[in-house]
Amino acid sequence: MTDLISVTRHFTDVVNLGGTALTEARDIDKARGCVLSEEIRATQDIPLFTNSAMDGFAVRAQDVVPGERIAVVGDIAAGSIGQSELLPGTAVRIMTGAPLPANADSVLPVEETENYTRNMLTTLPEYIVPTAVPKLGAHIRQTGSEIESGTPLYTAGTVLSPAHIGVLAALGYAQVPVFHKVRVGILATGSELHDPADASSLGKIPDSNSYMVAGLVEQIGADATRCGIYSDDVDSFDEAFARLVASSDLVITTGGVSAGAYDVVKAALQQRGVVFRKVRMQPGKPQGYGIVDGTPVLCLPGNPVSVFVSMQLFGLPLLKKMQGQPVGEFEDMLTEEVAGCAWKHKVGRTQFLPARRTEHGIE
Repeated sequence: MTDLISVTRHFTDVVNLGGTALTEARDIDKARGCVLSEEIRATQDIPLFTNSAMDGFAVRAQDVVPGERIAVVGDIAAGSIGQSELLPGTAVRIMTGAPLPANADSVLPVEETENYTRNMLTTLPEYIVPTAVPKLGAHIRQTGSEIESGTPLYTAGTVLSPAHIGVLAALGYAQVPVFHKVRVGILATGSELHDPADASSLGKIPDSNSYMVAGLVEQIGADATRCGIYSDDVDSFDEAFARLVASSDLVITTGGVSAGAYDVVKAALQQRGVVFRKVRMQPGKPQGYGIVDGTPVLCLPGNPVSVFVSMQLFGLPLLKKMQGQPVGEFEDMLTEEVAGCAWKHKVGRTQFLPARRTEHGIE
């Protein structure tokens, strides 16, 4: 088996196709799933100003006595400036998120006033009657109490989730520095394939590979474009492949890489510098990789299980590197476990088997 390449060697060669990841400033509404290329710091305080955390009344705690009236002298809605200063012995109605007037040191929730439903009508009440005394500082969000300006938030390499984007938007970021979102073109080959939406015919099988690869690609934040199914014809494959190379940052093909008479991918791309080899693994022995017209190309086998395993071992690490995420050594993906069962092992191959964790170990 001297002609077989180790899994580690093939992993290294494929990942090295990635080169240096490109960066861009991306609009915040299109940044979900992208990877930050720089550290992000808070550009302003959150909250921007001291405000109320409740619907109620801005008061001085020392002025509040249960059962005694307090005159209501103003009204501050969220989004308005409202009254700038609270006079002693008075209250100002205030909504959640509205700026707190100077001299107010607490917010009395509307529920802690008599006839509280009346106190939140459109017409401002003349007075309120408290039923409780608020603690000093109760229900107030101080400027910068959640995030202070200049605070480091997210490191380079962070994959932006909806939660990250919400925080960044709250800080006023319209764009964020990210690694370029990789565009992946996917081309499934095989005259035996048909689209799952089409009626099955004798000798044909539904294409599952392109859908699976697209799902894996999008799962880590890249953009996937399926290019349909191409028969085992070199000319039609070349035409589709040329379109994908021109419009993609990475092209992934499935099928046509073995030693059969109709292995169109190997026939078309071997002469263009793509390396086809046998890797010491099961499943997924036939593999191909290279760069065509400046675009990395990954050629996977046609068996769906082989495609899934190959994407996990080679395709996704390459994509992560191209999107600026750290990729370690091949061994970093492996963990040592106790097997709870025996299996047949083909000598000289690294096997990849489906498994589950049980009380007896990995089975």
